[in-house]
Amino acid sequence: MRVAVTEPSSPPTQAIRRRPIDLAWGSLVVLVPMVVALLSRMGTTDLTYHIRAGDEILRAHALPRVDTYTFSVAGQPWLDQQWGAQIVLALGHRGGWATLAFLQAIFIGVSFFLIYLACRASGASVRTSSLLTVVGFLVASPTLAMRPQLVALPLFAAAMWALASRETAPRRLYLIPVLAGVCANVHGSFTIFPLIVGLAWIQDASRHVPGSRRLLSLTLATAAATLLNPFGVDAWRYAYDLSTNPIIRKTISEWAPVTATDVSGLFMIGSALAVVAVLARRGTATRWTTLLWLGVFFMLAMSAQRAIVWWAMVTPVILAELFPAPAIAPEHPGREPKAPAVGVIAAMLVAVVVLLPWWRPNDLLSQAPPGVTQAVLADVPVGARMFVHQPWGSWFEYATPDRTVFVDSRIEIIPKDIWDDYGQVGFAGADWKAVLARWHPDAIVAADDWKLLKDLEAPGSGWRSVYKDDDGEVFLPA
Repeated sequence: MRVAVTEPSSPPTQAIRRRPIDLAWGSLVVLVPMVVALLSRMGTTDLTYHIRAGDEILRAHALPRVDTYTFSVAGQPWLDQQWGAQIVLALGHRGGWATLAFLQAIFIGVSFFLIYLACRASGASVRTSSLLTVVGFLVASPTLAMRPQLVALPLFAAAMWALASRETAPRRLYLIPVLAGVCANVHGSFTIFPLIVGLAWIQDASRHVPGSRRLLSLTLATAAATLLNPFGVDAWRYAYDLSTNPIIRKTISEWAPVTATDVSGLFMIGSALAVVAVLARRGTATRWTTLLWLGVFFMLAMSAQRAIVWWAMVTPVILAELFPAPAIAPEHPGREPKAPAVGVIAAMLVAVVVLLPWWRPNDLLSQAPPGVTQAVLADVPVGARMFVHQPWGSWFEYATPDRTVFVDSRIEIIPKDIWDDYGQVGFAGADWKAVLARWHPDAIVAADDWKLLKDLEAPGSGWRSVYKDDDGEVFLPA
């Protein structure tokens, strides 16, 4: 008779976690996103008006209900669904632009660390989870601007982690309705929370996982939790109208369908092709529920550039299920050299310290023309109505709150006829004089690429230039 003898060893999971190189792999999912974020500059187009709104909410202890930032739609109802994120951004800004830039890096680092945890919970090894997460970050990186969407990313990533670990830590599932309720007061992406829970329910039900029905109840509870906001079901209507508004989809590039004409589109299409290649090389059939997850978020991402980030955060977790970690631990985990791991972590930490935004406080913003702003403050009277280059509208609402602009970044509250009027001036239409005569602006703040500049500078145009630099030009009535 043969007796099987098992040699004593440490539990595999503990041995793997204690490997120095695994610590290095795990640190990359936080440090790489933070380094890339600290290298970037914050755009003001979708940021600065939110800071102003957050400050006003904190002072008034009330939400804005009508527009007071423009003169074209003054008094128009404004459903400010992102008020929670505005408060976060305003509080961060009270520490200065450097604090806000560092907060951006923290949001991104935490979000992708949670995605890494979700990959680990899905069964992938430390190295595989790290690689999947870092690639997901790189795909999402062109879309990770500092704005309310970024505040929602850790909430979504935590929900993915809770779903991925539902077998080993089922109580985490009860966090998802809470996360969805918070997101309903932060960003329009709250609509995705019931979607991912519903997909998880379909996945478990198809595999006949015991207790899968609770995910159906959780889907309904998550959807109900999104109604816990000051606007109720109107928040859903806001999200739907915003995503289907034809003006937005035609005029705002990040709401347009993905193409290979820019970096974010190339990253998205390249990642989708890479996923197809990975599935094809496996040599085994892929479950239809896995394809359903990937298909839903692929279609969502291809429909609008802003949705690429959700594809980039979901795909690593779904792929992690296909690459389970080996069950056998290394024979001598304690004898592995520590120097390479320590070197990698130290180098990344040094990069983070060197790139801290407090060392470069004057190089943190883009789309904020300093000379033009000073000229407006000096030459344009308080209370003036300014016809401003639209991407600068948010900045001037923040920098010159005692003056109003024609249009800004809140595309959803501005009707088509006003956008048509803006196009006549901003893009040198044939009726630009009639538009200016109808609206009577007190100043024009034009970008340097406006085709109308020569016409405005010409004698008899009715306008005189009071400032000009490489960013743009300021005009007052002649």
